[in-house]
Amino acid sequence: MAKLDPQVIDREIEIIGAQVAVLQRREDDFARILTDMTRLQESVQAERAILNSRVAQLQSQKIPVNWLPSELLIQIFLVFAAEDTTTRLPYNPAPVVISHICRKWRQLALTTSQLWSFISYRSGPFKLPPVQTFIDRSGGTEITFTFVSPLAGDVQNASELAGTERITSERLIQVLEPHFSRIRSITFECHFAASMLPVVSAVCNTNFPKLRYLDLALCSQSLSATRPTPLSTNDVPSENETRTDSVLTDLRLQQVPPARLPSYLLRNVRVLELSYPPRRTATARPELFIQSMSGMTQLLHQTPQLHELTITGVTLSWDITRTDLQVVRLLEDNIPVNSVEIPSLRRLHWKYAHPKDIYPFLSLLVLPRLECLDLLIGQPPTKRYGASNLRGNHNQNQDSVTHTEPFLNVVTLNALKELNISCHSEDTLASSLRQLLFPSLEKLDITFVGQRLCKEPGLPALSRLESIFRDPRLPRLTHLSLSHFDILPGHGKATLAYMPCIISLTLGGCTGVDGVLQALAESYGSVPSGRGSCPPRTCGVRICPRLEELVLWSCNDFHFESLFSVVHARSGEADVSLPDVGVVGVDVASAVLGRKIRPLKRPRSARDNTIHVVDPGSHTVAGTISTLIPIEEALHPTGITCIHLEDCPPISEDQVLSLEELGVVVTLR
Repeated sequence: MAKLDPQVIDREIEIIGAQVAVLQRREDDFARILTDMTRLQESVQAERAILNSRVAQLQSQKIPVNWLPSELLIQIFLVFAAEDTTTRLPYNPAPVVISHICRKWRQLALTTSQLWSFISYRSGPFKLPPVQTFIDRSGGTEITFTFVSPLAGDVQNASELAGTERITSERLIQVLEPHFSRIRSITFECHFAASMLPVVSAVCNTNFPKLRYLDLALCSQSLSATRPTPLSTNDVPSENETRTDSVLTDLRLQQVPPARLPSYLLRNVRVLELSYPPRRTATARPELFIQSMSGMTQLLHQTPQLHELTITGVTLSWDITRTDLQVVRLLEDNIPVNSVEIPSLRRLHWKYAHPKDIYPFLSLLVLPRLECLDLLIGQPPTKRYGASNLRGNHNQNQDSVTHTEPFLNVVTLNALKELNISCHSEDTLASSLRQLLFPSLEKLDITFVGQRLCKEPGLPALSRLESIFRDPRLPRLTHLSLSHFDILPGHGKATLAYMPCIISLTLGGCTGVDGVLQALAESYGSVPSGRGSCPPRTCGVRICPRLEELVLWSCNDFHFESLFSVVHARSGEADVSLPDVGVVGVDVASAVLGRKIRPLKRPRSARDNTIHVVDPGSHTVAGTISTLIPIEEALHPTGITCIHLEDCPPISEDQVLSLEELGVVVTLR
């Protein structure tokens, strides 16, 4: 290789250096371009994310639930959580389900502490994490606690199940004890009496300043093995009797004696339910819970703010008598007491009431505001196992329905507006209410529920109203419902004749309905047509001139012609303008009835100048309420506006149209 001249070498280096400089500048340009492209790519990605988010937001606006603001969603979540759906999970699944729907709902669920305040536990063996998680997330909000013990396992392992349930009950009370001050509701349902003792002890010996709802239930059917021994009020710790800070308003006890609770918890109770449901097994000997009447009156004395009382399956032991009534003293150690006044009681529900307990019980109460009475009259058993109680208005035959002592007293429920009666026997219906008066009754529902106890086919005959009530006249009654009765010919008309102000009539599962419809269509009379040889025209109705609504369900023995006659007799087409052309100058009543009506002479004692203002709807006669119908209403009855037919003989479209042409709205189901 030839030796290069230094000058040539320097020039070559200079040329290469220039080329390197050019490449460096190009590399820098490329790097700058790449940086700009990366920045541009990132900006495009960000813009695309924004647009995608906007698209998702617009898509979500198609779903109506997303139109709601967060505040309203939270309220909906709270309602859903409060329902506490019956699941086999050991906790309330509502908050967990909500938190797994979407990101927005999860944020709302986790930030709403009140949503986690609905704590429920439905597991046999105790598991702390679910309960502790709900307590932690509930913050400082008021707690609604529900415990339902599942009866899982063989009944032969009753002792093992009882031990597990008691341990779970004790552990739950221990976990909740630091938070008693913010518990607003307790629902505790178990199967063994030993498991109920921890919660009863906590309620009796601990202060619950915010407890408004308390529901304690023993659900086992074996009452003798599970029911705790009843304690009198004196057995409750006396240090709690002086407390006045209880805000409990709703108390429900199932197979839990009320004497276990201190009296200070009952002072503000508005809703009280005592339930001892009968056993479902028909082969086993029935075991009755016997509540002494002295204990019942003491309990009612302690609840002066009571608005609603429900009694289920309680057999009363009459160890007291009224001091102001001359009743037969059946026991030497009967305790004379005064009447118990419950000034705020508006609703009384009594299920499985013995027919001869109704009057003595109501005679001990003063109920000036009672508006609704719901009675389920039980079938008296042929034998009373372990029931040595005697009743105040009975003779020596305690199970006799037909033999009773003379009516010594009558209870008048002046404010009662709604009466619902369900009975297992038509005999008990005719013997339970004979010493009660309902002068202001507006709604009456009588139902027969003893079909499964009947040995003979067919429905029981509906007793005449004179056999059911002491005073069959119900001049203020506007709604009547009869279910599962056989209405004998003539009985329906006789019954409705005592109710001139009926607006709505419901017949369900009854027979003999066609006779009732014929009675409703019976005309008041007839008047000459004024057209020579034309026959007289019928006018008016004899019963229920104000009837507007007719409801028939599961009634299969009536004809459409009878139904149409009822509507036509009360429509405008059947109305007659009186006096007519041919009867000018003749008395209206005489023309309609076809005979001369002479007015009665007024007695001399009544000939005064006193002016009496009488309500036109009261129909007063001689100072008492009468069921007589004024002739104006009888001749111009109110038209039928609604007819509801369900599970009845089908009617054709033409028949429906014929009714609608008379102004009736027909509903078929």
